[in-house]
Amino acid sequence: MAHYLDNAATTKPSGTAMNAAWEAMEVWGNPSSVHGMGLAAKELLKKSRRQVEKTLGMANFAKDLLIFTSCGTEANSIAMTGCARAKKRSPEHPGTIILSAGEHPSMDEPAKALEKEGYAVVRIPTSGGRLDLDFLADALENAAAPVIFAGFMLVNNETGALYDVKSAASLVKRKFPDAVVHCDAVQGYMKTKFTPKTLGVDTLTLSAHKIHSIRGAGALYISAEVIKRKNIVPVMPGGGQENGFRSGTENLVSIAAFGAAAEEEFANLDANLGRVHELREYLNGRLAELDVKINRPENGVDHIVNIVLPSIRSETMLNHLSAREVYVSAGSACAANSKKKSAALEAFGASGNDIDSAIRISLSHTNTKEDIDALCEGLADGIAQLQRKR
Repeated sequence: MAHYLDNAATTKPSGTAMNAAWEAMEVWGNPSSVHGMGLAAKELLKKSRRQVEKTLGMANFAKDLLIFTSCGTEANSIAMTGCARAKKRSPEHPGTIILSAGEHPSMDEPAKALEKEGYAVVRIPTSGGRLDLDFLADALENAAAPVIFAGFMLVNNETGALYDVKSAASLVKRKFPDAVVHCDAVQGYMKTKFTPKTLGVDTLTLSAHKIHSIRGAGALYISAEVIKRKNIVPVMPGGGQENGFRSGTENLVSIAAFGAAAEEEFANLDANLGRVHELREYLNGRLAELDVKINRPENGVDHIVNIVLPSIRSETMLNHLSAREVYVSAGSACAANSKKKSAALEAFGASGNDIDSAIRISLSHTNTKEDIDALCEGLADGIAQLQRKR
């Protein structure tokens, strides 16, 4: 029997999401077509959008937008790169971009590309899983060029740290009111309660396959103010779909599944959060029996647990557990094939040796105590048998 505890990488699609996908396959007209089949597809697209919008507290006739993308990575790229391209910039000092240290590669890599073009990039320390607001305040006060974009992830995908995005956004807006404040909420969506308004952000990213839907859909929230100020422009011009921000025929199958999963998860949010908390408490008790260290953030969510093995390489333990059909990871799935050290754990303050021995366990409300027992039995067996690092 498989024991899947890698839900931060992707989740098993729910029956509701799968049914919605199958039904959407029958609505195969192009949503941009004006005939009957196209209009049916357009209605399904509208319904799916509204299902996701409701989970973000968006009013029926809000001037804010929710645009569908292919994934969270694309949504993050549209937000940052679209902001950088929105205005005529000074070649010498085009602007400052602020990020929380240890961001997901979908934020950090576009920032590096813009840095090569002359943009200043400032990374705010996140030691111990806390966003350093004093450092942020100093960075804002001493910015060499105006801050045009500030991105703060809501939940770190490797440590589970829950960052104080609301306070960070407030600091940025106080000093640079026209800056776009962005939140990558992929790991926080349906894992903690928030809306873009409560966080005080202008743009926000979601991903379908992290909430028990199928892959192929993400979403970007864009506030009415950003639209009014034209602070984001399309990064891939084309047919003008998704209000012109993301051209390309919409993946209606994935989008319909996303909408259905979002509606279902939101309706059961309190129960699901309670279930995951119960599982986390049980996991904490079982891990206390083992020779492992937990990288505990100052403030964190329940569904991500990062542990350090006693001088055993992560990959060695992952292979050992996989042979027992227990599935966890060593960090972000997007960086799994990279030889680089985890930026998130480095920013957290973990040593190189600890990073080499780190394992990420990520829970879902669909998990059971039997899954946790199988994991901990596998860990105990591996700790007793596997070769130590020299």
